Parts: sequence; structure tokens; C-alpha cells
Amino acid sequence: MTLTDTSRPHLLVVGAGLAGLTAANRALELGLRVSLLERFTDTGHVCASRTNGGVFHVGFRTVTADPKELFQVVRAANDHFGRPDVAQALADHAGRSVDWLRGLGTVFTAMQPDQGWKDTVLAPLGFHERTDMAWQGLGADRLITALEQRLVARGGELVRGARAKALLLQSGRVRGVRIERASGPAELFADAVLLADGGFEGNAEMVRRFITPHPENLLLRGCESGLGDGMRMAEAVGAKLIGMQAFYGHVLSADSLHREGLSPFPFLEFLATAGMIVDGSGTRFMDETLGGHIMSNTLARHGDGLGHVVFDQAMWEGIGQHFFCPPNPNLVRAGGTLHRADSIAELATLIKVPAAQLQAQVDAVNAEVSARASQQDRAQREGMTVFARGRYQHEAFAHAPYYAAPACAALTSTMGGIEIDGRSRVLDQQGEAIAGLYAAGSCTGGVEGGPAVGYIGGLIKALVFGLIGAEDFAASRGGDHVG
Repeated sequence: MTLTDTSRPHLLVVGAGLAGLTAANRALELGLRVSLLERFTDTGHVCASRTNGGVFHVGFRTVTADPKELFQVVRAANDHFGRPDVAQALADHAGRSVDWLRGLGTVFTAMQPDQGWKDTVLAPLGFHERTDMAWQGLGADRLITALEQRLVARGGELVRGARAKALLLQSGRVRGVRIERASGPAELFADAVLLADGGFEGNAEMVRRFITPHPENLLLRGCESGLGDGMRMAEAVGAKLIGMQAFYGHVLSADSLHREGLSPFPFLEFLATAGMIVDGSGTRFMDETLGGHIMSNTLARHGDGLGHVVFDQAMWEGIGQHFFCPPNPNLVRAGGTLHRADSIAELATLIKVPAAQLQAQVDAVNAEVSARASQQDRAQREGMTVFARGRYQHEAFAHAPYYAAPACAALTSTMGGIEIDGRSRVLDQQGEAIAGLYAAGSCTGGVEGGPAVGYIGGLIKALVFGLIGAEDFAASRGGDHVG
């Protein structure tokens, strides 16, 4: 394909996940010629867009909420990290983007109770019922398959087995992509390129560079499809990368590093928020009440990235039975290690940490719980309100036996990437848009993550900015696009 070909696509999309398929289908609706490049050769290729629970939400709020509320949710979750115009775009277009999917025949259902955010879930459900990865035939898988079929039916080109290697520039504008295929390298040209090839969780070199010096102890909880190619290509033409350290993650059994059946569930983080997590010296090193995403990010970067979640019988019988596929009883049932002892000193021996150190950490948690209770009691007497710093609260260690479960951080998807504006345009180091270059989905940064590891929702981010990118490019062409 050459620059003089009249049949060349207007828009070249890299990556056939939700962001790329959304952009490609929307561009076709707007009368543009579209080619979609996908590295995998097989239909039904494994990618993050297929292997997820299918919940569309904005920072644990329903997508139908008022955009003003959603904007505040995004900014608060990220502690004002990233560009406000990006947060505004996400808030403004969340509801109508889901409506666009509904208009294509996408079937949604709700989990019960929906808790104010699980009311827009791809049907059928089933992802959260097992400890291992289950996704084939479920809602997210069906959506991606349907979008692929729709793309081809409307005349779009889906090029499989094509790995994008470099962006092609002409007169300062991105005009195409250099690819590698089994038949050899090739150059494909278009009027613009939209990058949507996912994060970099499958690229160990990038994980070591940006996230942790011990990637061997960071479990890849998701799939290996994200190699960071879009980020690398964009950076090579001057794009800014933002928030590369943050990832969406959870705390799982450390046995999951070498044993099947303990990922993607059960989570150990809820037990840690009630009890504590300690490192190899028996020392706490984080505020566990801030939640699983911050906890997993902190654990991945601390020491060798391993620790123990420590809790008592009441916690095991209480919050240990909380959430999807909970650790009680699924941790032991799936073969995960669970140390049990009648005293803290005995537990310390089992996990090979100094008994005095572990006891000191338990005493510190109990002191925190006691101080909080006293503060709340005083506030109640005086008619005041006490606000907790974290999302969760510790409980007192008071009920033997005591337990410890070896733990590691588990990376589902990276949150950092290419900086975009509220129109999905890729920005350079000076904050200016790079002509002819858009990005959407997990290859982008600044939408979520940052120092606060603010989680907004990968599906809604992919959907909204895939849609916006196609629409902005079509609008930039005015009446030039074809029918």
C-alpha cells in the first residue's frame, strides 16, 4: 500500500480489543475506510478485553450517574492526577457510550446487589465463580466477537498476524505503520493512526523498568497480550508517557507464582485490611486500609515483592468470606498455603520471622483499633463525625487461632501509558497534539492510576476514548469522508 493508493484507509487502528474495535466500528459508521491490525492470527484471540468480568462503571459508580458526579469521582480517585479535560470527557460520554453498545444489540444485566455500580454488566455472567481464569463464551468474549463480525460485515478490513513496529511520519504527521507479518515486513499508510493495543503487562523488560525490580515475584494475573508496542512507537515519535508505575492489581497467594488454580481468585487483600501484611522481617510497611490496588502496588515495589497476610479466626470467618470466590474456603481448597497457630509466637516460627517483631506489629494494630474506638466513642458523645483515612478498617487481633498466608502482588493490567487529551489525541512532551495520531484504552495514561493508583474502570475507558477518537478524526475531516 503506497501513499498514492486511493483505496488506502482513512484510519488505521492498531489492536483488536474493545478500544480498537469501538474506534474502527464507529469510524465505519461515520463513512470512513478503516483497517484494523491485530497481532494474533487466530479468531477469538486472548486479550484483556475478553478476559474480564464485564462490568462497565466509572470509579465504582454507575455509568448512568450525573456527569458532574462522575467527573468528581474520577478526580477524587486519582487525587487530581492527569488532565481534567480527559476526566471530563470520560464523565460526559460514559452513559452515551454504553448506549451506543446497546444500540448494536449488546446485552447487559446486573449483579445483585448492584451496590450502585454493578448494574451494567455484560451478559452472561460467570467470571467470578471460579478460582481460575474463566471467560470463554461469557459476556466480554461475546462482545468482542460481535464487534469483530460487525467490522467485517460493514466493509472494514481486519488484518491478522500483523504486529506494528513503528509509526511512519510524513511532513511531521503520522501517516501509517511499519508492520511485521509472517510474509515479511511491510508499510501500511493511512490518513491517521489510532493506537489501541493494550498495556505492557506482558513485557517483562518494561515491567522491570517501570514497576518493580523483581518481576519474577509479580504474578501476571491477566493475559500476556499487552506488550507495550503502542507506547514504544508513540514515545519514538515524541509522545509523552505518563503514570507508568501504577497498575491494576490485587494481592493473591504467593503459591500462585508456581501453582495453577489460585488466580485470578481468591483475593487476600480483604483479610489484610482487617489484619495486616508483613514482609520477610515481620514488619508492616503500608497502610492496608487503603485497599487492594494500592496494597498490590506497594507490595510489588517493597523488598523482594513478597509478604504474609496475617489475621485471626474472627477475620477468617468474617471478611474471609467476603467478595467473589473468597479465600475462606477457596484458598485451601485450591491448594494455597495457610499457616495456623494458637499463638502469635508460634505463627512467627511457622513463617520464619522474629516473634517479638511480629507481636509488636499485632500490638500496633490493636492499639490503632483501640484508639479509633475511643475516638469514635468520644465523637458520638459530642455529636461529631469521624472520617476514616482508608476505605477499610483494621480489626483487633483477639481470637485464636491465628493465621498467615504467603502473599504476592498480582498484576492484571498496567494503568500508565501514552498521554492523550479529551479528544483522544496523543500529546507530545510540550502537551501539543501529534498530528494524525490518536490512542485509546490501556495503552493510554493519565486517565487513571497515578500516585494514588486510582482505579476508574478499564472497560469504560476503552469504550469512551475509542468512540471519541473515531469521532474526532471524522470531524477533523469535515465533509471529506466517503459514504
